Amino acid sequence: MEPSNSHKPQPNSRKQSLTSYAKYSAFAFQMIGIFVALSLGGNWVDKHWNLKFPYFTLLGVLVSLISIFYTLYASINKNNQNNEA
Repeated sequence: MEPSNSHKPQPNSRKQSLTSYAKYSAFAFQMIGIFVALSLGGNWVDKHWNLKFPYFTLLGVLVSLISIFYTLYASINKNNQNNEA
C-alpha cells in the first residue's frame, strides 16, 4: 500500500495560491494609494482656495471610492470569466 499524498499541498496549487495572494495584496495597496492620493489632493485644493467646506476633499473621496469599487467589480468579473472558461 502506497502512502497517501492527500495531506501534502500540490506544488501547482501552492504556486497559484501565492500568485493570488500577491495579486490581491498589490490590489489592496493600489486601492489605498488611490484613496490617499485623491483625498489629500482634494484637501490641498480646498486649502489652496481657502474653502470653508471641504468640497474637493469629499469629491476626491467619492471619486476614489467609485474607482476602487469599479476596479474590484471588474477584477471579480474577470476572475469569474476565467474560471468558467
